[in-house]
Amino acid sequence: MEILFPARLALPPLHIFAGDGEFRDNRLEWLQPAQYWTIIYYAHANSVSINSRTFQVQPESIVIFPPGCRGTNAIIGDATYHMSMSFDLPADSGKRYAIPAYLPNAQSYRASFNKSCFNVVSDLTFPKAFAWNFMLQISYDASRLRQNEPLYAAEDFILRHLSESLRVPQIAEAANTSPRQLLRMFREEHRLTIQEFIRAKRTQEACRLLSTTHRPIKVIAEQIGVPDLAQFNKLIRSQTGTSPRAFREIAVKKL
Repeated sequence: MEILFPARLALPPLHIFAGDGEFRDNRLEWLQPAQYWTIIYYAHANSVSINSRTFQVQPESIVIFPPGCRGTNAIIGDATYHMSMSFDLPADSGKRYAIPAYLPNAQSYRASFNKSCFNVVSDLTFPKAFAWNFMLQISYDASRLRQNEPLYAAEDFILRHLSESLRVPQIAEAANTSPRQLLRMFREEHRLTIQEFIRAKRTQEACRLLSTTHRPIKVIAEQIGVPDLAQFNKLIRSQTGTSPRAFREIAVKKL
């Protein structure tokens, strides 16, 4: 089944990170930041998961991981070389496009992808231009999203407004559907209610920020829409079994 994600492509990336190398672990799992896309060029066979969907990746293919998703890859065979690029797409209005999650036989992009990885430390012009052009080239008209368009619109709205107080009627209105229909879509796609999905995304983003930044815990709590520190502590403890401070200390030791 084709896997598609919505994106607004009216503006080029403002921030971008890129590199290449070998995977050190046979299996890797991560959480995408709420505002960043990641594209990975696999030179080897791989098994990839995006949220609950798993598929096989052939050598010389590209996988596109959307903001806020849970991504995993498991190596098949001995080869581990890959290139990766993470970037934001800052447009919050304008036409929406459908972005495929998997691009097989992507050899034609390899040279430009490789050039982007080498240039990212000295000149961001080429990497930013490549990322924007790549997304435009592989995109489809938003109509290809078909019946899942309200779901994607709701997910996009949630990720872009995590710091705010989110209500189901408000999200349904932004997705141009009814709360009842939207709840059905979330149950079918994620096996979660809308509020459970919001809670999961807030927890994911909080854990990512705790483990990868030095921002004060109060700032992180405000960023994910749980400014009450007692409630924030309860949220993190319910998911990790420990306090935000202890979670950060454990995560730092693992680096």
